[in-house]
Amino acid sequence: MLVRIALCGLFFTVAAHAQDKSPRGDAQWMLERITGVKWPANSPAIDDMANRIQSGDRVGAAEIAVSKPQFLNVTVKQMALKLSTREETVSADFNDFVAAFMGVTRDQTDARELLTGNFYYRGQTTVSNALIPDILMSNNHYLELNKLADIGAALQRVDGQVVATSPTATAANPDPAGVLTSRAFLSAHAVAGTNRRMIEYTFREFMCAKIENFADTNAPENRIGRDISRSPGGDPQKFQTSCKGCHTQMDGFRGAFAKWDFSPTQNVASYVGLSTGNFAPLLAQNNLVVSKLNRDRQPNIFIEFPTGYVTSNDSWVNNSNHGTNALRFGWTGSNVAGGSGARTFGDLIAKSNRFSTCMAKHVWDSVCKYNLPEAEAEILYVSLGMKFAGDNQFKLRELFKTVAAHPKCRM
Repeated sequence: MLVRIALCGLFFTVAAHAQDKSPRGDAQWMLERITGVKWPANSPAIDDMANRIQSGDRVGAAEIAVSKPQFLNVTVKQMALKLSTREETVSADFNDFVAAFMGVTRDQTDARELLTGNFYYRGQTTVSNALIPDILMSNNHYLELNKLADIGAALQRVDGQVVATSPTATAANPDPAGVLTSRAFLSAHAVAGTNRRMIEYTFREFMCAKIENFADTNAPENRIGRDISRSPGGDPQKFQTSCKGCHTQMDGFRGAFAKWDFSPTQNVASYVGLSTGNFAPLLAQNNLVVSKLNRDRQPNIFIEFPTGYVTSNDSWVNNSNHGTNALRFGWTGSNVAGGSGARTFGDLIAKSNRFSTCMAKHVWDSVCKYNLPEAEAEILYVSLGMKFAGDNQFKLRELFKTVAAHPKCRM
């Protein structure tokens, strides 16, 4: 039903269910928020959901909504698109990161494997499906997959990530870390640069923490690389007050991706020690790590502080395990102090309390679409995150139901 309202002598038509708090109005609102599309008021799904809401079963009503294909193909897809690239936009191309996110949600597997798992998702049927040219060396497979009416139904899980070692050969990924070692995430954050962006965006997307929020000038600086000047602009104090805090965090962790690179010319992710020829990343002198971490191939250009830390392996240390950061992130698990490689780093992130809280925030933003006051929001996200880790058993589909059914979700 539509209602006409007058404003300053002009008439506007609005959907009546926008303010309709009846069981049917509530059902239509929930269905449209969970699926991301409009539904006619006479939809049988609204009738079924209204009956459950009438009986006090809001989670049961949400179950009807998440069973619709649009839940995966619109809402989950758009949430994952924002997390998959540097631009953080739904306008990004469909990719392997997003496919994995949709697959894990659909299959009700533990969401923590998004950061630790040795798997990927691809389409059962698509035009461009050759592993090396269409999945590992381009995004063609996922662009074709995106043309299907129901992407979620077409996805199939493949156990065992692989990397291209030449234009005609592959090898098992020796350090799989779920979507962190997906082609999309590596192409966004391991291209050029110094792989610090891999750390920055892992924290942005899976801990909901921007680097400036957890910078710590009191943390150890012994891992800060030699490309960082300790006296920027001739001012040592500027390093201590402005630069050090961020780099104690990023540089401590970035060894996790010391063997990873993404070549924009070859359009492929490479792992040190596996690839040959043009597929092989430049190596640091005498080390099996990517050259760009130590700037070995550009002497006297990027080496600002020669006695800075030289990366010689893929070990990392957790310099966020101090003071307020330890409380903020709530580290658990067996590798809180440090580890080696991307997978142990992903495990650290996935087992933190902050991961659950952050996933709750992303789902809230996707479904509820409004911001609470900061203090109230933090309490709510923590509460929803605890339920996600407890009753929901880290299942994203269940988290969507919990959030949509929450009394504060609808203003």
